[in-house]
Amino acid sequence: MSSLTPTQTITTHSADAKTVIHSSQPIRFDSINPPYNTLFAGNVFTTHTFPTILDGEDDINRHGSWVPHGIGVKDGALAVMNKFAPGAECPAHRTETIDFGVVVEGELEMTYDGGSTVFKRGDVIVQRETYHGWRNPSQENETLVFFVVLAAKPVTVGEQVLGEDLSNFGI
Repeated sequence: MSSLTPTQTITTHSADAKTVIHSSQPIRFDSINPPYNTLFAGNVFTTHTFPTILDGEDDINRHGSWVPHGIGVKDGALAVMNKFAPGAECPAHRTETIDFGVVVEGELEMTYDGGSTVFKRGDVIVQRETYHGWRNPSQENETLVFFVVLAAKPVTVGEQVLGEDLSNFGI
C-alpha cells in the first residue's frame, strides 16, 4: 500500500468571521470493485450546487450525508483520491464530467479509443468527458491519484449526444 496517509482538512468561519478548522481526519478509502478490492476511492469532499453556497455549513453537512451513485455529482463537484493496487484496472467508461487529475504517487495509464498514455508522478490529466479506462502499469507499486470532478452537460460531437456510459461497471 501507499506510504502516504492523506488527511482531509475542512476550514470554515467562526462567528466573528475568523478562519477555523472544522475537521481534520485521515481519508477513508473504500473499495469500488468488490470482491477484487484493487481499486479504492477516498471521498475528500463534494458540493451539490454551482456556484457553491458557503454560507453557514450546509455544504459540509450535505457532504457528510452524501451517498455516491455512479461517478461524480450532478450539478456539483467531487474531490476524490483513488488508489490503484499493482496491476489494477478501472474499466472503460464515460461520465458527464470534466475531471482534473494529478498523479500523486506511481504511474497511471489511461486507455482510450485507439491508444493509451502513461502519466507519471506530478503529471496532470484533464479528462473531458471522453470514453476512457485507467490501469496501474506497475506490478509492484500502488498508484495514488487526486481528482477533482466537475459536473458537465452531455458532450455532443457532430449531431451525436454521447452521454454517460457506465455499463462496464454494471450501472
